[in-house]
Amino acid sequence: MRAGLLGAGLVVGHFTALRVLPPGSQAATNLSVGVLILSALIAAASAGAAARRNTGRARYGWAVLALGMVGWAFGESVWAFYVTFREGHAPFPNVGDFGFLLMVPGAVAGMVAVLGVRRGLLRVMLDGLVIAGSLLFLSWAFILEPVYQAGNLTAGAKAMSLAYPLSDVLLAAVALILLHRAAPGHRATAALILAAALALSVGDLGFAYLNQHSTYTCGDPIDTGWVAGFVLMALAAHRAPAARPGDDAEQSVPILLWLPYLPLALAVLAAVDLLASGDRLSAFLSVLLGTVLLLVLARQLVALRDNTALSRDLHRVVAELRERENELHHLAYHDPLTGLANRALFVSAAEAARDDETLAVLYLDLDGFKPVNDVHGHAAGDALLIEVGRLLRAHTRADDLVARLGGDEFAVLMPGVSGRSEAEDLARRLTERLTQPFGILGHTVRIGASVGVGLREEGDLSVDALLRRADESMYAVKSTRPGRRPVVERV
Repeated sequence: MRAGLLGAGLVVGHFTALRVLPPGSQAATNLSVGVLILSALIAAASAGAAARRNTGRARYGWAVLALGMVGWAFGESVWAFYVTFREGHAPFPNVGDFGFLLMVPGAVAGMVAVLGVRRGLLRVMLDGLVIAGSLLFLSWAFILEPVYQAGNLTAGAKAMSLAYPLSDVLLAAVALILLHRAAPGHRATAALILAAALALSVGDLGFAYLNQHSTYTCGDPIDTGWVAGFVLMALAAHRAPAARPGDDAEQSVPILLWLPYLPLALAVLAAVDLLASGDRLSAFLSVLLGTVLLLVLARQLVALRDNTALSRDLHRVVAELRERENELHHLAYHDPLTGLANRALFVSAAEAARDDETLAVLYLDLDGFKPVNDVHGHAAGDALLIEVGRLLRAHTRADDLVARLGGDEFAVLMPGVSGRSEAEDLARRLTERLTQPFGILGHTVRIGASVGVGLREEGDLSVDALLRRADESMYAVKSTRPGRRPVVERV
């Protein structure tokens, strides 16, 4: 807030002083060039401070902007040497003008680095050309063309004089493009940079108009446009937040996406107004406006191409998300080791079984599994569990659901069985098969299994009752059998 008030005070004070002092006086000249050099150096110092508190692209961007401001201060110092110390008019053009114009590439490069884009670069370039062409049309139609034709300067002086407003057109176009692509924390900075470019344009357009008619004197109130531009640039650097990871992400504001077309609309309205008033568009303006319209068409084609690519990428991302969703669903309802259903899926399937069909559950507990882990390690134990899961799937029906409930405990859900005898017959076959040897990691391992059978009865309100019944049956079987230890043989 304080910096803004100080900057506003400097701008207002400069303009007021130049209005009060006699035009073209040495006092007005000395005051103007002094404030201009000071404001450019303040902008350079502020940009340098922003470079120090930033990293990466932002640091280089602010550093280049600072160098651009220093270049402008150098150019103004050359003018000051002529008009103040020699108390005469500065030759035009002179070496100081190159310092002025060096600010333009520095400012453009700095803005692109600080607020630049990484995606859709072609569309951004076309936006910039549309804006620059539209602003050039407006500037040429109402200021530059009549000034250029009426001026009495040399060709070199005219070219240099026109270079100032044309360079500001470029600055304003770049700032306008980058405004809607700046990250949320940098939008105030982008808006201030745009305002600075427009203020510099006011100063340069006024300078071009007065200079073409040989009526410009250093210390003219139009100089305040330059002071305002540098003050706004200093405020932009002062308000710029330090770069953080992720700040390079581009986030466009939807309403600002139409900003590149505002200068175009103004250019078209200006052309209509000129034609309606009986004026003819010059060949240059006609070609310029036609080129801008072709650029708009090219921009729309590029946007269509980008949208098509975006739609294709979106479909790919959606497919990947669905695949990932299926994977997560599978992980949520399946045992990661054996690939069998887990307890959650087992319970869900049991609860979903029809009430009018016979539902049986086999509860399996491996006998002698722990010694396999103790003798050969957990890798062997895991391999054994995987082989047991494969065996259970191979010896059950297609409609049966095989699940690993945890540890060395398994279960088989059998919907639609003919009766207990069918379930007990499967339990007997599985028991006999599990007593046969397994080849595990170069070893032959023999284990056993205790299998209990539970049948859904009338009045069962939950799956827990069915599981508990099968579990009790399994423990009854286990209690009638002597403990078995695995027989381990080398293959």
